[in-house]
Amino acid sequence: MKVMQWNISKQTQPMYGVKRYEEELYTNIKEIGRDKDIEVERIQRTSNTVVAWFSDYKSNKADIIHATCQTIAPAVYIRRPKRLVVTVLDLIPLRYPSVSKIDLSMRLQWMLTPGALRKADRLISISEFTKREIVSLLGIDKSKISVTPLAVDRTKYYPRDKSECRKKFNLKEDGKYILVVASNLEHKRMDIVKEVFNSIREKRKAIRLIKAGYAEKLSGEGIINIGYVNDEDMPDLYNSADVFINTSAYDTALPILEAMSCGVPMVVSNNAENLEIVGQHGQIVNINADNAIKQYVDKILSCIDSGKDDGAIERSKSFSWERMALETINVYKGLI
Repeated sequence: MKVMQWNISKQTQPMYGVKRYEEELYTNIKEIGRDKDIEVERIQRTSNTVVAWFSDYKSNKADIIHATCQTIAPAVYIRRPKRLVVTVLDLIPLRYPSVSKIDLSMRLQWMLTPGALRKADRLISISEFTKREIVSLLGIDKSKISVTPLAVDRTKYYPRDKSECRKKFNLKEDGKYILVVASNLEHKRMDIVKEVFNSIREKRKAIRLIKAGYAEKLSGEGIINIGYVNDEDMPDLYNSADVFINTSAYDTALPILEAMSCGVPMVVSNNAENLEIVGQHGQIVNINADNAIKQYVDKILSCIDSGKDDGAIERSKSFSWERMALETINVYKGLI
């Protein structure tokens, strides 16, 4: 069986969430596939996504094409593969239209993506929540959708010496730090983060908030904007924090898994995808509750005082890239 993976990430791009998924998928399937009569190749995008539909993505006589991000799917309108599998990482622009208004390319991608996904032979979802979104928003039969959760590399993400980690980021050894890893997009709810942090500062002025991700800043006294952090430095950043927080209404899998694997106490929003990841090993806040800010404040301060959550470390062990690859291979085999 020959499989061609169409990647949305470019070879020259620094590591980020989707690229991590694509790298781990390709590497693990290539390794496992040797014993399962599977030959896997991949094509990484070299240009704008819309241009790449025409110029980059080719079948090369593969038995199965696996588009590893939903916005690659419209390439099917240009060349029809024998069998098409598409990974749906999220459907954010269908829930939050402001995201797709960023530029013309994004608008065009999301005009064509829903119809292209309906043409796929099989869809892969990264969570049960995303599977329900596909059924609800696109009307696709759930029997066509397989769930293969994302994972974390525990050889990199594990508890480390906090003092040593803090030195790398010029943080005070005896300081107290809250960490948020997110963009400033609407669904990430940075408005909640700011309100929560302001309330915490009224109680404990020495606490600092570290904002990382996509070089997007959050203004305010006591906020440390680190911006983009190299992939190899992320474990040290997580281990520098006393508590990890998440306020997103959508799509948060990898940062939560990474923080869990490092044993960092966490307070996260109650979006369905988060609940699938943390199980019973995290503090959950209903972001739509009238007292959501108070919940966050109380639980963050409790986490700062309590220390590491070893239960979360154990929970993170159930998410492995090898398992994800094996489940993806099963999807391939089901089409041949």
